[in-house]
Amino acid sequence: MFDTKISLPDNYNEENRYPLILLNDGEINYLENLKETAILVGLIPQNRLDAFTPWKASNLKPSMPDFGGKLDEYHNQVFEHLLPELLCNYSIDESKIAYGGYSLGGLAAVYSLYSTTAPSIIFSLCGSFWYPQFLDYCESNTILNTKAALYLQNGKAEGSKHNDILSNAPILSAKLHKLLSDKLDKVTSVLDEYGHHENIAGRYENLIEWLKENLK
Repeated sequence: MFDTKISLPDNYNEENRYPLILLNDGEINYLENLKETAILVGLIPQNRLDAFTPWKASNLKPSMPDFGGKLDEYHNQVFEHLLPELLCNYSIDESKIAYGGYSLGGLAAVYSLYSTTAPSIIFSLCGSFWYPQFLDYCESNTILNTKAALYLQNGKAEGSKHNDILSNAPILSAKLHKLLSDKLDKVTSVLDEYGHHENIAGRYENLIEWLKENLK
């Protein structure tokens, strides 16, 4: 269902315990400033429209395949199969496991709050919280991973060039930020001025500083 890209610190030593960072879409190059202090694992799904969506939904563009809704299956593979293998093969600090992603990858990370306690740190950059019924799901279901530290970042200009459900992205994101901030003790909420695909490197830089603090 997915491939992996694993980066170990250059000075990797089995006698040390390292934080583990799992990143959806596998773009671990954005986390390069953490590569000497953490084990980075990029998760590269064969079909991200299936792997990162919690239930089936029609695509916003008729020319694109619909969303497949296989996120539960994806998370089962990540946390019940891959993670035990990583813990067996590498020297990992089990109290410092981070999981997150960008866009649909960020949506998937937030959804994991409701199904697993494996990560102690969750992060979402420009999470696709416009996804149909996602806010309703978060409002009506109980968070399982209540002790997780959570980083949420979305842009106030997301969806500004759209006239479909995406145009509501900033409103839905703000509502979800508030909802999760009310339900969890350790939430960092960032609503910046950019669009969905803008200032990506800068957003990762801010995330890295937050991760450094939470992985100490």
